[in-house]
Amino acid sequence: MISHCRKGFTLIELIIVMVVFMVVLMITGDAFKTLLTQMTKLSKSEESNIEGVVGLEMFRHDLQQIGYGLPFSYQNPIQYIEAGYTPASTYNDAPSGVPRAIVAGDSVGAVAGATGDESTTLIAGTDYLALKGTTLGLNDTAQKWTYEPYTSGITGKLKPRIWQTNNLTEGTSTTADSVIVIKKTFSNSTYENQMITDPGNQYIYWARYYKSGLVDPYQPQTKEDIYYLYGIKKGTTDVGMPFNRVDYFVAKPSTANKFPSFCHSNTGILYKAAVTHASNTSGAKLIYIPLLDCVADMQVVFGWDVDDGQGNEGQDGKVDTYSTPLGSGGAVTTTPSANQARVVNALGDAAKLRKSLKIIKVYLLAQVGRKDTGYTASSTNLVVGDQTVDGISKTYALTGDMVNYRWKLYRLVVRPQNLLLSQ
Repeated sequence: MISHCRKGFTLIELIIVMVVFMVVLMITGDAFKTLLTQMTKLSKSEESNIEGVVGLEMFRHDLQQIGYGLPFSYQNPIQYIEAGYTPASTYNDAPSGVPRAIVAGDSVGAVAGATGDESTTLIAGTDYLALKGTTLGLNDTAQKWTYEPYTSGITGKLKPRIWQTNNLTEGTSTTADSVIVIKKTFSNSTYENQMITDPGNQYIYWARYYKSGLVDPYQPQTKEDIYYLYGIKKGTTDVGMPFNRVDYFVAKPSTANKFPSFCHSNTGILYKAAVTHASNTSGAKLIYIPLLDCVADMQVVFGWDVDDGQGNEGQDGKVDTYSTPLGSGGAVTTTPSANQARVVNALGDAAKLRKSLKIIKVYLLAQVGRKDTGYTASSTNLVVGDQTVDGISKTYALTGDMVNYRWKLYRLVVRPQNLLLSQ
């Protein structure tokens, strides 16, 4: 006889299996949650790093381009219009000054600026940079240049040697390129870039660029003359200033949804802001381009050759002094302190700045990733700068829950390529 076993699982066995299963599920779920949290932190950290690389390379490029195509003097007096809103207007050379390649402010206050494109408040204690040069414009015309020689025996308009493609015949209604015209000379070991201007109108100091050449008075007058043409903008509206300008600063937008929610409230956004060309005396607005989120501080250090041992600037090419930008009241910190007056003079004088500014260093303290309550910074005081090399640095104090964020110090070290020696 065959017997069949009908034995099954007891209730106790089922309960034990279910408990074990639930424990395993809870452990797995908790591990998955931890993994997901870490992946989110890592993803945001990598996103911050990528932002830093892209944004800072743009910053680096613009620092290298300062001074390109800037006039050293004007053939006739001119009047031009620069930024019309605070705090950008603080760094103007308008209405008639020779433009400085770089103008900076040290540890600015929490200044609110309404610019038309954006409303922001600067992060108190950060530095401000205004960069000037023809190639800094946000258009393809600003990336162009050419030259126009005098040619004996040819009457009328002279044709430029290059940059003729896609430019227009004079008199056409389509938009033309607007350029400034520079007469370059070199004598007694000194370069001179004189901007050719209309003697009859101090507000018209640019030329329309056509395939057929330039109109009077923007033509070379003697066989020794070579005029250089630098693109400023494309358009039928007036040119506001004889260069292009971009400002870099850290600010918090007034519109809440334009500021990332994961950034600490004490941080802001590193902006690149292009100053537009204004056609009225109220001044130009700024077009904001966000480059890097969650920036707590930006500090700038300049490296100078202000003394060759005989009291001359920019003669031996060696960096002998480091300084901060100008602060409130014209104060500046220098290492060594004995050269403070020379640095102040160079910061305010376009020619001395061209000769003696050799290095620009920018230090940016930025948040990396989101808040992590399981993390506490090992120190509440973070050094922004390089005290050992520059003799100048700042201590940034983490307050409140800022210690639960990770921080990274980005550093840019740039030798400007288009100051005196490259003109």
